[in-house]
Amino acid sequence: MLPKEEELFTFANEMPAPKQPDLPAWRILIVDDEPDVHEATRFALKEQRILGRPLELRSAYSALEAKRILADEAEFACILLDVVMETSSSGLELISYIRETLQQTSTRIVLRTGQPGYAPEVAVIEKYDVNDYKSKDELTRTRLITTLTASLRSYEQIRSILSHDESLNQFIASSRELFCEHAVDNYAAELIKQLSNILGVESSGAVCTYDRDRDQFELLAATGRYRQTSMEIGHSLPESVCQQLKAATQTQTHALKEDFILLSLQPPHSHELYIYLDFERKASSLDLHLIDLFCSSAPVGYDNAWLFEQMAEQAYCDPLTKLPNRAGFQKELARAVKLGNPFFLIHTDIDNFQEVNDGLGYPLGNEALVTIAHHLQEIFGEHALYGRNSSDTFCVAIFQPHQSTMSLYMRHLEASLESTFNVMGYELPLSLTSGIVRFPDHGKDADTLLQNVGIALKHAKKHQRAGYTEFGQEFEQQLQRRLQVASELRHCVERNELQLYYQPQICLKDQKVIGAEALVRWIKDGKMIPPGEFISTAETSGFIVPMGYWILEEACNEQIRWHTELGLQLKVAVNVSVRQLKDPSFIGRLDDILRRTGIDAKYLELEVTESMMMENSRDLRKILQLIRQRGLSIALDDFGTGYSSLSHLQELPINLLKIDRSFISKVTKSEEDRAITSLMIKTGELLKLRVIAEGIEEPYQHEELIKLGCHEAQGYHYSRPLSKADFMALLQEYPELESS
Repeated sequence: MLPKEEELFTFANEMPAPKQPDLPAWRILIVDDEPDVHEATRFALKEQRILGRPLELRSAYSALEAKRILADEAEFACILLDVVMETSSSGLELISYIRETLQQTSTRIVLRTGQPGYAPEVAVIEKYDVNDYKSKDELTRTRLITTLTASLRSYEQIRSILSHDESLNQFIASSRELFCEHAVDNYAAELIKQLSNILGVESSGAVCTYDRDRDQFELLAATGRYRQTSMEIGHSLPESVCQQLKAATQTQTHALKEDFILLSLQPPHSHELYIYLDFERKASSLDLHLIDLFCSSAPVGYDNAWLFEQMAEQAYCDPLTKLPNRAGFQKELARAVKLGNPFFLIHTDIDNFQEVNDGLGYPLGNEALVTIAHHLQEIFGEHALYGRNSSDTFCVAIFQPHQSTMSLYMRHLEASLESTFNVMGYELPLSLTSGIVRFPDHGKDADTLLQNVGIALKHAKKHQRAGYTEFGQEFEQQLQRRLQVASELRHCVERNELQLYYQPQICLKDQKVIGAEALVRWIKDGKMIPPGEFISTAETSGFIVPMGYWILEEACNEQIRWHTELGLQLKVAVNVSVRQLKDPSFIGRLDDILRRTGIDAKYLELEVTESMMMENSRDLRKILQLIRQRGLSIALDDFGTGYSSLSHLQELPINLLKIDRSFISKVTKSEEDRAITSLMIKTGELLKLRVIAEGIEEPYQHEELIKLGCHEAQGYHYSRPLSKADFMALLQEYPELESS
């Protein structure tokens, strides 16, 4: 009779055992070709629990049957395997199949043999991944349970390690993806997903930030049962969750309860971050380790996404109006183009906006910009795309393919501008001038559309103030012509195609020639190209800068020639553009030209337009003062067209006012026109500035200007612009130009 502890089985106690918690059973496969072994094993393990869990036994009566079961069913925790079955090595071959073919490395294997010594124990243990190797008569009930307990504990540990590794790998992979996410709300949703995945739970949770200064939550993402249409924290999350979040802000610590996890995170630069996740089980040591890893990386990743959003906002958003800036609008416009649906693009400019800024101050000007931005949104609705393209221009993409509807929109806009806008207590009459293009008719990409709508706007500002112009075929032709001119202009200096012509300027008091305005002409292939066809193109292409230096030096050399060959000290006037004056090297190049030509600076006069000074007065004033310091004169060209005030004129470092030809042509047509011209001449006298009138074409204009007290004049009445040879001849023959 066997000792009691070695019995194959024992009788159950008469008193019922306490009920064990429902845990998943250990799945065990018995592989043996002897049915008695199966029955004895099942009898020995009947109702047995190991490590607190019941056993689920499965039988296979051959290695071939075992292969089929192993291939079709879920992984077994342990296999009780007979070494010798169909063949002497079928048991050992089955181990190779399990480990190598099925790649089941976690399953524990206990070898049993009825022929001790057939397969040497030490050699088998060394070669094969098995837990134990016993003869069948050794495995009494107690030893069988002991062996199974050791095997199942080993299986549990291996599965825990593998699960830990899988979770770590998953954590690393998802962290890499998270750090590539640059949108805060997307990142927040991914945080819930990542935490759920590594803990193996359903993704029902929420992510909030907390602004401690304002005591305010912001819900960034909510998933699973917390996902709602409202992103207001009180509407989307249950009151119990809100209470837990508020409590966490007081302690700023994590909370791991029986039914949820609440993590309190402190990103380096942004607001506090709180993550709430349903978690309906007790956290294991592995869970705690993974949560700790998650908490170490999540705040930095969130901060990364937050900083990217801040940078994107600065790069693509106008801080004043909160609309996309030029770069941001261009990006959104490119997306609209990719969709391929027809739409209209408007580029609109606030008329005379600089006057608002200069007259009433920048704070009011900024508020006016915000007012117009809101007004455009009211007119064109929430489905349009808006952007602030420059200081006082806006772009609107209207996804409406019908011309008739677009016309209604524009009429509605014009009608809405008939009333004044109340801005900071001022009633401002603001008007808009607009250019319009259609996609895809007027451009197949965002750059072309913006270029063409800009052309339409410029045309509208010249011909349709407070109205709009739609881009047409004639603009397309003009554009092609400008591109051709711009290309050819680059070589005009080196090919000696530029020439300077000189129009005499006379003193009205004694009729003497006192100087000349230098006017550039482009002679290409024997034909003279009018300045109106290439000067604006030179401006926009930037070629006006090198061209301007050539003109300046050529005019200075010619002034020296008048002096050395004719003994006449006449001033020469040269037009300069904003582009030239903004060139950082302008003053240095001017000094170099003065030195190399040897001209006396008091005989060189630079002309700047009034409109140019009105738009850029603050920027250009310092440059003009540096020019004045060198002894040059500065004339304000086109005077009367730029709406400059008397106080503004007093601040400008100028010597001369040049009355625009549009006023001279009407000087005798009415008393009002004569009074305006007289007022401009008196303004010059009041400010102690010389006054010159341009565009004198008729004798009566000449006589009238003398009566009004104008100092100087130029125009066809005296002489057309002349080549340098013809101008020299004129000076030799007619030192005084008599009025005819």
